[in-house]
Amino acid sequence: MSKKYLALELFLFVLSLSLYGQTKPVLFSVVAHATPETICQGQFSQLSATVTGGVIPLTYLWYPSATLSDPTSSSPVATPFVSTMYHLVVQDQWLNNCTDSILVIVGSVPPPPSAITGPPDVCSDTSCTYSVDPYPEASSYSWMVPPGALIQYGQNTPSIRLLWGNTSGTVSVIIGTDCGTSVPSVLQVGVTSAPPAPLGIEGPEHLCQADTGNYYTETIPGAVHYNWTVPDDAMIIRGAGTSSVNIKWGLSQGDISVSAENSCGNGPLFSRTVALDSLPASAGTITGADTVCIGKGSYSYSITSLGFANSYGWTLPQGAVITSGQHTNRISVEFGLNAMPGPVTAFGINTCGNGQAAIKNLITKNCLGLDKNFDPGITISPNPVSERLTIHTRDYGEKYEVVVLNLLGEIFYHSRFDCLGADCSCEINTTAFPHGMLYLKLYNASGSSTVKFIVH
Repeated sequence: MSKKYLALELFLFVLSLSLYGQTKPVLFSVVAHATPETICQGQFSQLSATVTGGVIPLTYLWYPSATLSDPTSSSPVATPFVSTMYHLVVQDQWLNNCTDSILVIVGSVPPPPSAITGPPDVCSDTSCTYSVDPYPEASSYSWMVPPGALIQYGQNTPSIRLLWGNTSGTVSVIIGTDCGTSVPSVLQVGVTSAPPAPLGIEGPEHLCQADTGNYYTETIPGAVHYNWTVPDDAMIIRGAGTSSVNIKWGLSQGDISVSAENSCGNGPLFSRTVALDSLPASAGTITGADTVCIGKGSYSYSITSLGFANSYGWTLPQGAVITSGQHTNRISVEFGLNAMPGPVTAFGINTCGNGQAAIKNLITKNCLGLDKNFDPGITISPNPVSERLTIHTRDYGEKYEVVVLNLLGEIFYHSRFDCLGADCSCEINTTAFPHGMLYLKLYNASGSSTVKFIVH
């Protein structure tokens, strides 16, 4: 109802009262009441009047009248949609007037809270503050947080302190008044955790001193950096900060470790030990003859087994050849007709390299005089030969060793045969031999005998 209409309504009421003539002054007052004085939209308030004095009958007029059940009743029902001041005029029989007013406050469902302020991206296990603007008529604030998060303080206030767990989700709040609750204000929050520990470190279990090795760990989701640690005398050559590194090792075994990192911190370490392999132990004394006969074989040389050695290496003077035991700690050697004096060396070998060698100096000499009493009765045919050479010898009941070599002592053929019958023989395929003069040496326990033949 407009103010103009209300003023007109009051004017007409007072004018009608004046038509009854002069009023007599008497003690006359009224007090207006509203029960309850505060209501919510859609509810009602019972108006009433308490009159003191005056001459009955009394007349009542309440205004504004639009939201009243009966504006002329002493106790109308008011159903305002907004807060309204109701005015009451009471007149007695002698046309005396008294007035009073009462305010009926109308509450409503609160509006949505303001936008929630606070970080939308957080780290797990951290505390953050979230808040909304205070609402003057609020009687409560109800906050909801994701599972695993904990409101440390501030529930039922415009601001809370929240301890995050590991789960992303929404933070929301609703305002409550006597007339109801608002729709929620909502903030989506993402929770990031520090990376987990790496599942392992792949790479060589053993390295040699000053060697390099590639090591890597599986990529960890959410990690932006990888922190590697190595022993003090080792060094990361490339790949620092990534999931794969190349490490140059030092002089002793040790541990390598890696952890993943992101904006929320470092994850746990994973470590593994890298063993350091050593060079083979230094070789000891070489056992065997230190004076040898040129043109003679089956000399044996050896060293004791060496720690950390996977195999063995030997070097011989010029004209000497290993006939058996190569890569072991015991060998047999054939010395050709051109064999020279010099050192024989032996050393251990493993993946880290060669160990310290042992050295034995050899003296060579011509020992043909030793063979003059040995006459196995060798005959060979044909001579010259082009394809097959047949060797005949008398029966000595012996085992023979046959060697074919050139003037330089280079061996082209080496075999053994047993002579058990009255007359025994051995056949040699010469098609792979070089053309020219060669030597055939026949050995047994008594000595050796040498013959020449020609290949064409």
